[in-house]
Amino acid sequence: MENKKHDLLDVIHLIYVMDPMCSWCYGFAPVIKQLVAENEDKMQFKLVMGGLRPGTENPLEEQMKEGIKQHWQDVEKITEQPFDYDFFDRDDFVYDTEPACRAVVTVRYLKPEQELKMAEAVQSAFYAKNNDVTRPEVLASIATSLGLEEEEFLEKFNSEEMQEKTKQDFTIARHLQATAFPSLYLLNGTSIHLINRGYRPYDGMKAHLERVLRELAPDQNPLGD
Repeated sequence: MENKKHDLLDVIHLIYVMDPMCSWCYGFAPVIKQLVAENEDKMQFKLVMGGLRPGTENPLEEQMKEGIKQHWQDVEKITEQPFDYDFFDRDDFVYDTEPACRAVVTVRYLKPEQELKMAEAVQSAFYAKNNDVTRPEVLASIATSLGLEEEEFLEKFNSEEMQEKTKQDFTIARHLQATAFPSLYLLNGTSIHLINRGYRPYDGMKAHLERVLRELAPDQNPLGD
């Protein structure tokens, strides 16, 4: 019976669509980290970069800053994640999320076991430390803190291959209709199920995930007695 259960759950993938420069994803970081740790023996985990503002070219205007600041305050109040509001003293910041997304994708190919940690580290650097994670040298410094070689990371990061792989993630997110981040899906064989969109606290998220898994299990392989 135990073998049948493991065979059933091994085909299930938890897909997390996020952007390292999305404040609600930052708020969700402790939740997804715990969920992944608790379910690593039950399902496969897949991280997809959503692309919040890829390719942005113009610096933030004051009105946009005010809107973003409000989001940060909401996230901080609800999740208690720390924020450095000195970010809003910047006059020329271009909120292009593609480099941060590409950095995570790069780590996926160089050191896949550190992919989620890279996403978390980029989030912390940006939101809690006011580091400019649109700059390759900043992203390389984060990657080296996770055991990667700076030169190897930058060579891979700057390659056409990683640019294309990052675009592929954005395309996957669009196909999943991930219109808001964070979004969580379960891939059950060939069937995709949206299980959460937006922030949800850990207790509610855990209970919801367990409920969905119970509902999906009979569709895969009825266990019986």
